[in-house]
Amino acid sequence: MTADARDLAEDVADMTDDVPDLAEEAPEMRADVQGADGAEGSDADDAEGFLGGLRDLSVMTSFADHVAHAVWSGQVTLIERPVPEIEGLVAATGLSPLIDCSVVTGDPGLISAFMERWHMETSTFHLPVGELTMTLDDVSSLLHLPITGALHSFHALSTEEARFLLTELLEVSAEEARAETTLTRGAYVRLGWVRDIYEMRCQARWWIVVARAYLLHLVGCTLFANKSATYVHVVHLDAFRDLTQSGGYAWGVAALVHMYDQLDEASRTTTQQLAGYLTLLQCVTDDTYQETSPRASRWLTSKAHMKGITGAPYRARCDALTVTDVSWLPYTEHRGVRTFELISSFQGQLKWGPMVVTARPERVVRQFGYIQSIPPPPVNARLSHDDIDGRWMHFAEHVLPAGELCLVPGQVSVDYME
Repeated sequence: MTADARDLAEDVADMTDDVPDLAEEAPEMRADVQGADGAEGSDADDAEGFLGGLRDLSVMTSFADHVAHAVWSGQVTLIERPVPEIEGLVAATGLSPLIDCSVVTGDPGLISAFMERWHMETSTFHLPVGELTMTLDDVSSLLHLPITGALHSFHALSTEEARFLLTELLEVSAEEARAETTLTRGAYVRLGWVRDIYEMRCQARWWIVVARAYLLHLVGCTLFANKSATYVHVVHLDAFRDLTQSGGYAWGVAALVHMYDQLDEASRTTTQQLAGYLTLLQCVTDDTYQETSPRASRWLTSKAHMKGITGAPYRARCDALTVTDVSWLPYTEHRGVRTFELISSFQGQLKWGPMVVTARPERVVRQFGYIQSIPPPPVNARLSHDDIDGRWMHFAEHVLPAGELCLVPGQVSVDYME
């Protein structure tokens, strides 16, 4: 996010700054522990560090506060699949693929290694092979979220506005809304509280409210996971005001905007933690994957698999990357399930509420099958939100122009790496 955009969204840019820090102090950890079998992170060392294997503090120094750890350790319980009565309502929003792409597991060493290489000026990871990034095509193929549709507009809520939204859309009493927002000290609610509302509304058979509660909990644990570990901002509930309209949003853009924004913040030396939907950053092969599933399902791992590979080995691997190590067109086998959409190559600013980031596919054309040449310097001129919406709705005028096709994957011009 640009400095100007951050000024515009000062109170809600990442919607985490004002969340009270209620997480307990992180337990003492040691790095590079080996078990009796000599394998790094074996069963013998499970008593040290976090379940899931975080042993190198590195950039992820506050992993104890992340929603992934909260879910894993039982502080937050996932609702899992919706009750049959609301399955159609959830599916119509386009968000149901998230149910099978859980944030429960993560590899902090891998995430840290890539986070250190992110540059907000270019919205790319800078690696020995050149620049790479997450694209709208990645989001579409990995998560099966829609990348066409409207960009949701909203503003930061005051606590009073949040209370009103809770009474209106979750049909809680004014006293219940006041008690919860007093406890959380702001315009957010606990994920556990949302789960309780979901279960109570199921008993009452208020299915529209059940669906809203389920969806707020789902995005709070995935797309909009924040540093509070156990809270979700009430403002996201507004997207589910009219469930017949919720499917018209480009949820894939929301995922990308939020991830870019969190990477921008995490790349600063003053930041000790990354929020966001970490499934977009970490992939581990799972043999139970079916090609018809969201591509991210292929990489959902178990707790037993996550065995403390530290940040240092990942840094060494990143530093040793060659062009042939990179899978430049990873979704070829998946195209029968999820086709490439032209809008994936959109160039320009994207927004979700007050968050504004810039998609720069011209810097990673190899990911679209074209020969990479030296890209032009990044332009950071700020657009109004109306202009961003206008360009997005007329995206065909703002897509990456076709280039010269690669004869071999990852091909670059002669002067690109000089």
